[in-house]
Amino acid sequence: MKNLFEKLDSFYLSDLKNPTHPSIFIEEATYDILILALPYMDTSLKMESHAFVFDHESYYYFDKQKAEFINFETMQRVYEFLNEKTNTVMKMVATMHESIDLMEEKLYDNARFSNFMHYWLANKKDLSRIHRVLNLDVEVLNTFITTYLKEEDFLAIHFKDIYEHISRTNRSALLATDKLNNLYNFYTSRSNEKMNRTIYLLTILSGIFLPLHFVAGYFGMNSQGLPFNEIPYGTSLVTLIMVSCAFVMTGVILFFKKRL
Repeated sequence: MKNLFEKLDSFYLSDLKNPTHPSIFIEEATYDILILALPYMDTSLKMESHAFVFDHESYYYFDKQKAEFINFETMQRVYEFLNEKTNTVMKMVATMHESIDLMEEKLYDNARFSNFMHYWLANKKDLSRIHRVLNLDVEVLNTFITTYLKEEDFLAIHFKDIYEHISRTNRSALLATDKLNNLYNFYTSRSNEKMNRTIYLLTILSGIFLPLHFVAGYFGMNSQGLPFNEIPYGTSLVTLIMVSCAFVMTGVILFFKKRL
């Protein structure tokens, strides 16, 4: 494949060697270049560029690890390679859908989900990256198929099938993103409702105990001439006043609660 290295422009050769180069289709006089970037899941979401060079005689795949061209000889092998990678992407997005469905079930069952935002952000970030990559893949594949339809040995139906699978997976990623957005809205609504109930309870307690604090603070002043200071049962009277205030405020709160 030495002559192929010599034939390629050095700028294009650096693109072929780039493991994360975005998808692109390039037409030159003596060769064409197809680079298709596809996501895959390792310990985290990663992107891998698959580079091909077609010199109108054969079909070459560039192995980035070995830095050498592998002669695929027929378009059938190119299709089989890309079809396998496309199926991997489809399974990955399907797995993400299942993960989101589990998140949805836990939320709708009102189960405790303390790590919701962690899972939500992780899935949201991955789906956004997948959509950007697949969206470009769809455009590049469309250009590639349109260009090669005139070739006799081109497997139009096969590559249109890959195009359809990637398009469908891209739509599936968008659907998963919409589901995540709906789950986020539901989660925030539920959290706001819990917060409102907490604030409501604190408001009721404040309404009951605020007068008690006032009475206790007033009669607890270290000064002369306070009411009931000289009466033997002064403490009992003050206690009765505080209990009465508590009952009155509770009644007022219940009254307005029924009116509202």
